[in-house]
Amino acid sequence: MLSTIGELNLRDEYALLPHNAVLADVAKALSPVKNSAALIRGGKGKGIVGIVKVQMLLKALSQGGDPNRQKASDCMGTNLLRVRIDMPVGMALTKIAERNPDAVIVLDMEKKFVGYLSAEDYRSIKNQFRVNTAEERIPTTIGEAVDLRDEFRNISSKDRLEKAALLLRRPNVQFVLAQNKKKGIEGVLSVQHLLSIFQKGLNPDKEQVRKHMRTNLLRLSINTPIDVAIEAIEERTPDGVLVLNTDKSFAGFLSPDDYRSLMKYGGPKIENDGSLDSLIELLRNRTANSNEGPVVWTHAGSELLIRNRDIKAKTKENMLLVYIPVECDQTGLQIVTLRYYLGDESQMERLAVADEVIDAPEIITKHWGLILQESVWNIVLSWIDAGTPAGKIATGFALSSEGTIRTKAGKPRELLEVSA
Repeated sequence: MLSTIGELNLRDEYALLPHNAVLADVAKALSPVKNSAALIRGGKGKGIVGIVKVQMLLKALSQGGDPNRQKASDCMGTNLLRVRIDMPVGMALTKIAERNPDAVIVLDMEKKFVGYLSAEDYRSIKNQFRVNTAEERIPTTIGEAVDLRDEFRNISSKDRLEKAALLLRRPNVQFVLAQNKKKGIEGVLSVQHLLSIFQKGLNPDKEQVRKHMRTNLLRLSINTPIDVAIEAIEERTPDGVLVLNTDKSFAGFLSPDDYRSLMKYGGPKIENDGSLDSLIELLRNRTANSNEGPVVWTHAGSELLIRNRDIKAKTKENMLLVYIPVECDQTGLQIVTLRYYLGDESQMERLAVADEVIDAPEIITKHWGLILQESVWNIVLSWIDAGTPAGKIATGFALSSEGTIRTKAGKPRELLEVSA
């Protein structure tokens, strides 16, 4: 666990600009996706005196600022918090919460600039102090995995870029969706795309959205399986992903943050070489949310320590047995045994029967039995699906007499792309 700010691997998510930089310079500096802010140097060796974030820039442009003439210093934030590399992390978090600064500048022991604490760095620090929690169910579809947040606004494709900039200056808005009265949503503009336009010095009051919007849109059903959605997105590399309800009405826009949430639950990276070793490794990884472990699951005020690195599994007849070492204050170390009947090769259905009897003390089965059973099964099912050809899932599976899992591959019922 981190103890001082100096131990943090500060991300290179900023650009350094001179004190006489103009808005077009800032737009150019922020165009690379990795750059979340431009740090403005003071004149005559004064060091960092301000910061311009994307929303600050867009606000200035939406108010009619000339990208080629208006100085960045006119719109920069100057509430800077400076911390040294030897400052304890807990103290830094407290100061940040108290000051709510525009930027956190990190200095070495000689008070020289060494880095910028970005929002992503800040979240990383906070996560070091966050307890891992367990949900009752591991999601398997887009609708279950992400809460489609309102990170977009609708705009007419006939509107000017000035209006798009006005909408995108809000921190919670990352995209504008361009609509046509007859065709519906036909394009998208992101913050980064807009910055790349403004760095050319184009006048936002004269440029039409339709001329600059991106039109490579992918439409997915809200019930699309996570692995299938990820594969479709990686294959198409769309400018935007529209999520539709089962009746093909618009449900929401899948943002990059939403996509990262999907990646936590699934994706082509799952390895299934046909052996239980790959399943065991996936179980050890997923139950700890990709952390080394052990981890603490929490639910309804109850806590359970999962020794994920010691999870084991084996097959017996037509059963898959999973052994999970756990601990709680009342019981000490216990091995929870979960049993799943997978059927034989004459059945081959996408169905398993979980044994209601879970080998564990009652205090564990009462609070955690169903949660463990469902969470582990969803991981197992994603591993089974990963053993099928690209673009398909296991429409049926069974345990062979040799103790290996056989699958019947087919296309998912709720498919990849929806025509709308």
